[in-house]
Amino acid sequence: MTYTVSKHSMHPGSILFATDGKPHSCRAEEWTFGMARAFDIPLTVLHVRDPYLKQFYNEIYAQGRQQYLDHIDVELEKACEQIRARIDRRAQSYGIGYRFMERYGDPAEEIIAEVSEGDYDLLVVGGKKLSGLRAFCSWNLPARLSARLGSVSLLIVREHTA
Repeated sequence: MTYTVSKHSMHPGSILFATDGKPHSCRAEEWTFGMARAFDIPLTVLHVRDPYLKQFYNEIYAQGRQQYLDHIDVELEKACEQIRARIDRRAQSYGIGYRFMERYGDPAEEIIAEVSEGDYDLLVVGGKKLSGLRAFCSWNLPARLSARLGSVSLLIVREHTA
C-alpha cells in the first residue's frame, strides 16, 4: 500500500472511483470527491458498461435478436452519458479535475484490470446493504473485488439507510 504523506496527515496518492450510477454509488461519489478535494488527490472515475442483459438474446425470436442487442447497446451508451454528465457537474461543484474512463465487460473483471494497469492507491466503490437471501444471491461486487485486489486498498461506502 502506497501513501503520500503530507505535513498533517497520511492519505492515498491516487484514487480510482468505480461507479455504475446507481443510488448506492452516489454516496461513495460524494465521499470520493470530498476526499480528492480536501487532500488534492488525483482522481480517476471509471464506469464499466455491463453487457449482462445481452446473455438473454437467445430467448428472443430470431428476427428480434439483433434489435434487442442494438437496444442494449443504445441503453448502455445513454447510461454512460448520464453518469458522465453527473460526474462533470459534481466535479465542477467541488472545483476539482478528474479523468473519466469507461470499459466494457464484467464490472469486477474490468475494475481489476484497470487497477492492475493503473497506478492507484485506493479503489472506492459504493455498496448496497444486503441481508438474507439478497446477500446470498447477489453478485456482491465489493466482495468479489476485495478478494482479488492485491496491494490496492478498497473502500466500500455503503448506501445510507434511514
